[in-house]
Amino acid sequence: MADVYLYDRLMDYANSGVYPFHMPGHKLGRGLDSFPLLKLDLTEIREMDNLYEPNDVIAKAQELMAKTFGADESLFLVNGSTTGVISAILGVCNPKDELIIARNSHYSTYHGMILGDIIPRYINPQVIDEYGLLGGISPKNVQKAIEDYPKAKAVFITSPTYEGFTSNISEIARITHNSNKLLIVDEAHGAHFNFHSAFPKTALSCGADIVIQSLHKTLPALTQSALIHFKGNRFDKNRVKQIVKMIQTSSPSYILMGMMDLLRNYLDERKNNGFDTYIENLINLREKLNELTRIKLLGEELNNNYSIEEIDISRLVFYTGRSNKTGIDIDKILRDSYKIQMEMSSEVHFVGISTIVDSIEAFNSLYNALISIDKELMINEEKTDTYNIIYPISTIKSSPREAFYSIKKSLPLEDARGRISGESVVLYPPGIPILSPGEEITKIHIEQIARRIKQKRTIDVIG
Repeated sequence: MADVYLYDRLMDYANSGVYPFHMPGHKLGRGLDSFPLLKLDLTEIREMDNLYEPNDVIAKAQELMAKTFGADESLFLVNGSTTGVISAILGVCNPKDELIIARNSHYSTYHGMILGDIIPRYINPQVIDEYGLLGGISPKNVQKAIEDYPKAKAVFITSPTYEGFTSNISEIARITHNSNKLLIVDEAHGAHFNFHSAFPKTALSCGADIVIQSLHKTLPALTQSALIHFKGNRFDKNRVKQIVKMIQTSSPSYILMGMMDLLRNYLDERKNNGFDTYIENLINLREKLNELTRIKLLGEELNNNYSIEEIDISRLVFYTGRSNKTGIDIDKILRDSYKIQMEMSSEVHFVGISTIVDSIEAFNSLYNALISIDKELMINEEKTDTYNIIYPISTIKSSPREAFYSIKKSLPLEDARGRISGESVVLYPPGIPILSPGEEITKIHIEQIARRIKQKRTIDVIG
């Protein structure tokens, strides 16, 4: 096949021998390679039910999913968590409503505000000064935001973050509900939390009203497999369902739905002790990685600090700010010299995702590679700006929708200070906008964008 490009590139990677410490959580088909996926690719024939009017097999599968994850009701999402995030926002807010939102939220939340003409009221996560990373959302800041913006319909929090840091959802839920508001939690990276006590508590168990999860990020599921969960009766579930139907494909994948149902059974069978071996291996790996002297594995010392309630131990976050190599450099060494691909990297850190399908051999390979790399590094004594991704206080000049649909003008980056952004400028991964439509462009924004251009990082301009 001379003119097949993407397929060939995918097959080259699959056959390269590279080990994936990145999503999707099935790690190149480990545990899924025996399933006849093409034979599952069906449509809404008589015995297959209908996702948007389920009354048979899909209805039953979703009922079992809700039971497994601790929800009152759960819906299959086949376009990823993006569908759930946008549906939650449009389902609980009307045009011109205010939404209190964590500034480190995924860019799908900003798309939701554009579509719904929602006015954002941002809360910044706490900065981990020592590492130049973002921590959790302070309940006190949520309380203040509610006092400052009493008309806001809901609070939207991302927990865990891309680095696996959770906020105190129980306290945020209490504060939110005491003010008669809804709590929506983007828990895309925490779908595995409910299946072992070593993980943080789930947002559903902590009182959130709507929770969105990406199964494919941390569990053995196919990409785009996601769920939206409902708990309680503080909102109109039927309206959210209607929005899901509006924005999600009218031809939902039975491959994805069927494999999500199979995953649910897999999780049910392992709910009591099926994760124990993985957790034991993971804890052993983390303990051994404490031998590193130039690279630092961030750990449970962050719990109850920087507004972090608890870290997710399955997320391997390595700080590199004190060595003579950046996280980007070490990420490249791991791939080129050791055939290990991490999830993401930056100037000051790199991140790996582990899941239940990772073997002890995979963990040992990662450990051996990092020990070897660490020995070759030097301690960097210089004091440098290690702020990796920090957002200035947002000055909202117009709603995201108004800015998005306004007449726009392209300017050199250095001339943009004081102007209003008409687009989202997104660092990917993790998909968090440095700038969103309607925000005033500041000196810090320009410096952050210029730095990432210099690093040749992936920056998406959406608008």
